[in-house]
Amino acid sequence: MGTFYGNVLVARKCAEVVPLLAGATAQDGRALRGYAIPAGPGHTVLFFPDPDTDAIELAGPLSRLLGAATLSSYVHDSDVLDLRVFEDGEERHFYDSYPGYFDEGETDEDGNPVGGDSVRPDPEGADPEAFLLFAAAPVDRAVLESVLRRMALDPEDGGRDGRYVFAEDQHYDVMQTLGLDGRRLSTGYTGLSRGELPEGLLLEELMVFGGATFGPAGD
Repeated sequence: MGTFYGNVLVARKCAEVVPLLAGATAQDGRALRGYAIPAGPGHTVLFFPDPDTDAIELAGPLSRLLGAATLSSYVHDSDVLDLRVFEDGEERHFYDSYPGYFDEGETDEDGNPVGGDSVRPDPEGADPEAFLLFAAAPVDRAVLESVLRRMALDPEDGGRDGRYVFAEDQHYDVMQTLGLDGRRLSTGYTGLSRGELPEGLLLEELMVFGGATFGPAGD
């Protein structure tokens, strides 16, 4: 089984973001609960309980509430990297590392498309300019575009064609190329709720909001 996680990157400091989340609710009226950690000098990453929907559904409203650009990230089964840029509540850019993945098609006994990666389409939205809103350091646009096109920076992360095997490795490299902490951004709510901190993250850096709990018992 592959990796699943989602999170929301905010181009604003953690200490400024968390107070604004107090009392915030989703469209269905439920209180927002989750975790926040710094991901760069002026960047925050937010984690919510449902990786399948929360990151994508909340990133737009959060961009308006927090007065800053947001980036939803969702990794599905280590196969798909979904990235969406929001400003003022509106989606500005959509990136899909594996177009057509969720369409019905012929698959083998393991659920992989017949023909393997040779029939896998090129990513959609591989425009490095769209992600510069979140850069924490000078960005090599050519390198970022290569990563978005799924060409692995480290040969050990790529298959025979040099493309990423796992979407979480690609996500890590996208964030690192933007000058952010890829370790903190390539994780999700479930692991954090169990006390599994990314390497280098101090416990006192993790902020809890909306009544979420933290520790070995989970949430």
